[in-house]
Amino acid sequence: MNLLKTVEEQTYVLKSIGNDPHFARRAGSMGLIPGTEIRVIRNQVKMPVLLFARDTLIAVNQKDAAGIEVEENV
Repeated sequence: MNLLKTVEEQTYVLKSIGNDPHFARRAGSMGLIPGTEIRVIRNQVKMPVLLFARDTLIAVNQKDAAGIEVEENV
């Protein structure tokens, strides 16, 4: 599922970053790489998605969030 379909306060594992190479480089420099565990802090319509990953709070805009694939962490 993509990041826009996630539930707040749930933990997920990042599967892929998307097709935008510029965003993929920026995300990678923040530690957002496949296999990273993330917790969705806020996911509201027309607002950036707030993630907590690697002891860092990260805001991802809606366009980039649509390209990020995650799966539930079990």
